Amino acid sequence: MRTKLYAVCLIAAVLALVAGSVPTSSQGVPFLSKEAFLKNGAFLENVPKPSRQYRIANISRTLLNEHWVMNKEGFMAALEHYGLDGQVFAVQSEQDVIEQANILDTVVRKGYDAVVVSPISEKNLLPGLAEATKKGIVIINVDTAAILEADAKEKGIKIGTFIGSDNYDAGVEAANFIAGCLGGKPGKVAVVRGRPGDTCAIDRSSGFIDTVRRYNNLQLVGDQSGMWDRMQALDVTTNMLRANPDIVGIYYNNDTMVLGGLQAAKNLGYRVLTGADAHKYAGQAKTLIIIGNDGIPEALEKVKAGELTGTIAQKPYLMGYAAVEAAIIALEGGSLPKVIHTPIKLVTQSDL
Repeated sequence: MRTKLYAVCLIAAVLALVAGSVPTSSQGVPFLSKEAFLKNGAFLENVPKPSRQYRIANISRTLLNEHWVMNKEGFMAALEHYGLDGQVFAVQSEQDVIEQANILDTVVRKGYDAVVVSPISEKNLLPGLAEATKKGIVIINVDTAAILEADAKEKGIKIGTFIGSDNYDAGVEAANFIAGCLGGKPGKVAVVRGRPGDTCAIDRSSGFIDTVRRYNNLQLVGDQSGMWDRMQALDVTTNMLRANPDIVGIYYNNDTMVLGGLQAAKNLGYRVLTGADAHKYAGQAKTLIIIGNDGIPEALEKVKAGELTGTIAQKPYLMGYAAVEAAIIALEGGSLPKVIHTPIKLVTQSDL
């Protein structure tokens, strides 16, 4: 369920776009602009003026992924806007579950007022978050992986809110796009997941698979993990296409993996269809509809160049920005909804 906070801000952003007050991004898509969905420097409603200079830490994932770079930029911009102090702490790779937990432990000991966390898995930060709760530190869970309610209850962890895209809807959108391009023609499809056990990967993949199963003409023939990694996705895609050379569409849980998938398709002589071509040639031999997820700059450039069918763009900048606002609301004694969804959009070449 999308929150009223998101609905109100979406309406405000649309009105701003109509009025021409929100600049477009370098790619020419208003949705992708950092300023989109911000109204007078705020995304959430009724963010109070901080009563003191709170210190907020952001425990992120790897800054080798542009998605997390944009998340960091939004977080830092919000700190500046609200006059607060804070820092982003990132790990080297998506596999560094222990290092991320160690970073959180250090942050908790340093006595930050709030901590924003994007766990690598649902479990790796639980001990540190339990300690943070004991110390009265506000916890904001951003983007992925969502801390499970059962785990939070068992460990005595209090999560202020979860901020992120509706990942299930992203998978639904990818499957519906492929089905729409095929227009009822039969087709084999596949999904390349992120790290096993990651709620983000589970939700995106489930949305895709559940939707595929609603179409009688679609057949799921591949469902493997690329571990959020470009090279692993290249290998996984290569094996999938060799086993099922008549696959017509693949959905990747993130853009890092889709870039590896594109290389695999190129190596094997496939033609990756643009959004417009997909409606004409979907299902033909040695053609592929390839959809990524996140809307990172490199993937958007591939879409613009006609090398990638599309990417489901998120708003990582907005997630980082809203995390600071949510922390302020909680620190000032306000209440937060359980979930705050930020918008998504499937971007194809025609958008750019």
